[in-house]
Amino acid sequence: MHDFRHRYAGSSMGALWNVMHPLAMIAIYAIVFTSIMSPRLPGTDSRFGYIIYLCSGIIPWTAFADCVSRGCSSLVLNASYLKKLPIPEPVFVAQEAVAAFVTAMISFVILFVFGLCVGMKPATTWLLVPLPVIALLALGFAIGMLLSTINVFFRDVQQWVGIVLQILMWTAPVVYVVDILPPQLQAVLKFHPLVPPLLAIRELFVYATWPPAWQWIAMLAWPAAFGVAALAVTNALASASSMISTEIPFSRSIV
Repeated sequence: MHDFRHRYAGSSMGALWNVMHPLAMIAIYAIVFTSIMSPRLPGTDSRFGYIIYLCSGIIPWTAFADCVSRGCSSLVLNASYLKKLPIPEPVFVAQEAVAAFVTAMISFVILFVFGLCVGMKPATTWLLVPLPVIALLALGFAIGMLLSTINVFFRDVQQWVGIVLQILMWTAPVVYVVDILPPQLQAVLKFHPLVPPLLAIRELFVYATWPPAWQWIAMLAWPAAFGVAALAVTNALASASSMISTEIPFSRSIV
């Protein structure tokens, strides 16, 4: 929570920016997609349907991207603490995931209120929206831990992350509807790590339906797989580091 409270330290509004940013985003989308453009979400006649759909994808994606990008650089940025204090490396990546989750939940509360204001009917499935968000950020934490470890040894990783995230956004249904894709591509998307939680969020909030079993299984499997990969890479690089210098452990060798 330290990162969440101090992300806007020094600004006059402080933590209120965590509310202002999603509020401004929703307001801008509402103006653009109702006054300038008028796209319609398939299966609904509401002029605000696509806005709700778009924001329910942008919010979790932004949280995920923030978790990965900040997590990637967390070990390097906190090198002074790692050298002086016996703090486990995952703590610094985990705090980025927690901060991203809190910010995402604030954004979703604002989106829920907006939805009610434009005529959406509240559903009990809304209460389950935090579950796929947690699964998505658990994936972000695992990927962030993997990348942060590699970034200690290869600093170009941090620079590539921003580029890859921009590309990755368009490989998942963040701004577009899955139904517009060819059936073959829809089948392939089921194996995309980001697709199950994104679809689950839309189904719980936008369509008020229960996600199928395969989505819940995938939401557990992908973070676990990346977590195992992160652990294996961390151990491998730690062993390589110890072979180079037996006097400085991995977590204290960050410069």
